[in-house]
Amino acid sequence: MNVLGIHGGVTINQHEPSAAIAVDGKIVAACEEERYLRVKSAYGHLPERAIAACLKQAAMTWDDIDMVVSPGATYADHAGRVRDFLRHTFGSCPKFELVHHQAAHLAAAFYGSGYDTALVLSLDATGDGSCGFLAHASRRDGISVLEEIPTKRSIGFFYTMMTHYLGFTDGDEYKVMGLAPYGRPSVDLRRVIRPAAGGWQFDFDFIRSDPRPRSPFEPLYAARLIEVLGRPNRRPGEPVDDFHRDVACSAQRVFEECLLNLVDDLISRRPGVRNLCFAGGVALNCSANRRLLYSGKFDNIYVPPAASDRGLAIGCAYMGAVGAGQGTWPLYRPDLGSAYADDAVRGELDANGIPFEETPDPAAAAAKLIAEGAIIGWYQGRSEIGARALGNRSVLAAASDPAMKEKVNARIKYREEFRPFAPAILHEAAADYFKTTGAALPFMCFTVDATEKASRTLKAVVHVDDTARVQTVRSTDNELFYALLKNYAEDGGVPAVLNTSFNLKGQPIVETPRDALMTFFGCGLDALVIGNHVVRKRSH
Repeated sequence: MNVLGIHGGVTINQHEPSAAIAVDGKIVAACEEERYLRVKSAYGHLPERAIAACLKQAAMTWDDIDMVVSPGATYADHAGRVRDFLRHTFGSCPKFELVHHQAAHLAAAFYGSGYDTALVLSLDATGDGSCGFLAHASRRDGISVLEEIPTKRSIGFFYTMMTHYLGFTDGDEYKVMGLAPYGRPSVDLRRVIRPAAGGWQFDFDFIRSDPRPRSPFEPLYAARLIEVLGRPNRRPGEPVDDFHRDVACSAQRVFEECLLNLVDDLISRRPGVRNLCFAGGVALNCSANRRLLYSGKFDNIYVPPAASDRGLAIGCAYMGAVGAGQGTWPLYRPDLGSAYADDAVRGELDANGIPFEETPDPAAAAAKLIAEGAIIGWYQGRSEIGARALGNRSVLAAASDPAMKEKVNARIKYREEFRPFAPAILHEAAADYFKTTGAALPFMCFTVDATEKASRTLKAVVHVDDTARVQTVRSTDNELFYALLKNYAEDGGVPAVLNTSFNLKGQPIVETPRDALMTFFGCGLDALVIGNHVVRKRSH
């Protein structure tokens, strides 16, 4: 059975549209609309291009789809609107089903994990009228929801509200997380939110209600928050001072304490379950996930590579398969998007008169360039699903160069100076450099503590608080990227590189070979290894 999961908006607030196809319970394709539309987060769009890309990757036509599943179960007119979209765009509408937004998050997390049994948690700002589900799941009995958390208690809205107050916008919550270690937890936020039995107490009156947010750019906080904090909000572009750093640190600290309280409550409902699956936008908070990892409460924690709304289509595809009585396959790899043949890459290079070299071993060629000090674009295989490049659409550089963070920021990423870069490291070497508790961390979903060795030798990727958002790489995760790291360990002496997404500030991750070339020539990258081709700007 072929199930198409989709997520997208018929309102401006819907964001991160995507599509995924499950064939007999196995996710064979997952694509994001923003990569093809070239508009970050693609607010208000339905996943027309993403659906077409999934069909191409799965070698299917529209007539091969047996069922379509989408979130939006609580919206009375959503089904009709989506059916109209499908009929208009693809000519027909197969069997169609709406599911709950939070249930789709649960499904993406649990069925993607491969665990036999687990506690499952979904948390985000809001979706289908709630901000989260607490659940218990097993392969035999499926997912059983234990509690629904109403939007009025939304810890996701709390964090987004603080993001707006600090002068950032929707989708910038990771900036608050990166800023937090520079401050002190000295700002009293107890009038806004505080840990309490069962999780937390949140005063939703701090969220603007009149007018309700209609735009992704409208500030979420009411004037009352400014009164409590004693200072006006930071305007976008203004300097960040110690007060802002302290607000970020205090918001992060109380956020973590509230999350741990909720997890304790979930554990008390099903004692003895040692696996946790966690999805929703809140699950992108890597620093909070560090607290979960080090808590000792679980033997295994799975956060999917597309934990936010980008992954809803995957959850929908899983739910369609399970509803039809099929089993599910775990999702161990994120590279489920589009691939472009080497002939297509060569054609793009030739058509634009771009000089290049061919290489029989792109991993070795890339490792040599990085060892020589180059910052490279690395474009291979299928696109990854999710907000983070994990070795197929990456910018790579020497993590051992203390100046590399500033170089990458100044020449390519143009980001705030307080935001850290992440390391990709050979899994078998990770314990020497980072306190991973022995866990495989393939999706950059956890911040972990650096060892003294990492703090001394990997300065470009260790944050100010001696932590790093680590990606561990095994050959089964990504054979070619693993080979690059192995080669670089021999050429450069360390088994890790700086790995950040292949895009410029404000743009989606590159999708096509043309996107890669345009980005390469539009910034300070030194070289591009694209398929079996090497493009250079200068000699190294």
